[in-house]
Amino acid sequence: RIGKHGKQDRTGADARFHDTFGITVDPAGQTVVADFSNHAVRLVSQAGAVSTLAGGGAAGFADGQGAAARFFAPFSVVVVPTSGEFVVSDFHNHALRVVTPGGAVRTLAGNGEAGFADGQGAAARFHFPAGLALDADGRSVLVADRLNHAVRRVTMAGAVSTVAGNGQKGFADGEGAAARFNGPIDVVVDKEGTMVVADTNNHR
Repeated sequence: RIGKHGKQDRTGADARFHDTFGITVDPAGQTVVADFSNHAVRLVSQAGAVSTLAGGGAAGFADGQGAAARFFAPFSVVVVPTSGEFVVSDFHNHALRVVTPGGAVRTLAGNGEAGFADGQGAAARFHFPAGLALDADGRSVLVADRLNHAVRRVTMAGAVSTVAGNGQKGFADGEGAAARFNGPIDVVVDKEGTMVVADTNNHR
């Protein structure tokens, strides 16, 4: 544990965050943090030094380099081992973003508007994408799409499909669109590709 409320790039207890949510570890051993209310992606070295990789502390929706990029409440982050890039669920922008190790941000899928649609890139729609997990193939990301009550899959080319659920809340086992969730918030996947979902409002 390091840091207090606020946004400062310092070391150890002098660093500041604001509602830290998802974390992962990059290939270099740095901790990557989705700093939710600072609207930023931060790095923490093994020695505890904190730096901001992307985002400027203000909410918005913009691709760009480093502090010029804008997020609106980044929720979760995963690292893609084949490229070293990070995929971030940009919660209030209803989008998935990619951040390179050098801090360049691009939008992978979604366009800032809430909705429920499979498709390519900006044509796809999410409604509060939350927890992320790297799929067993290592080349796509699974998303707990909270208010679409669904689990979605996004390839690194930006193609979005729905794995389970159909946009309607409920509680039902079943195949694909016949299944029902209620506010899923996180997902993990094992090496065989089996997904486990935290179905928040169903308490399951």
